[in-house]
Amino acid sequence: MLALLAGTLFLVWGAGAFAQHYSHTYRYTGDVEIDHIPDHDEILPQLPDNLILRFSAGVTLVKLTVKTAEAKVVNINFRYNPTANRVFIWPLPALPESDYYVVDWGVIDPERKLMSGQFLFSAGPDAQLPSSLVTEEDEEHIMVPDYRLVDPSSYRAAPPRN
Repeated sequence: MLALLAGTLFLVWGAGAFAQHYSHTYRYTGDVEIDHIPDHDEILPQLPDNLILRFSAGVTLVKLTVKTAEAKVVNINFRYNPTANRVFIWPLPALPESDYYVVDWGVIDPERKLMSGQFLFSAGPDAQLPSSLVTEEDEEHIMVPDYRLVDPSSYRAAPPRN
């Protein structure tokens, strides 16, 4: 019995360590922290109605995408808004069926540093941990930096028209 418990703890810890490693796919050198719902590698009972991103400081959201496991982009009607905020609640449309979903995000922090990353989630009664479904080839594709966000000055709002 003790061996079974130890084996179970090892498997849980090992999966958690992989998920933790994979969830830290964001790139950033500043002090702003992020929390999001759904959590990385979370299995939900049903598809979420919203994505929630919470930051420890006001940031400007410059990118938010949702993709299926097949890398098909889902139109979530993201539009850039130059207003900084600490919490972003983004309503989701009906998502197409997929083994898991990939959320890519990017923000500019108060010091004008780029912070970007991603997380995975799955949903439904037969859902599996997304990290268990990602192949090494997919992982390399997912972790490619989005160089379109490197120059934060290109995301300044245009002056209002008179």
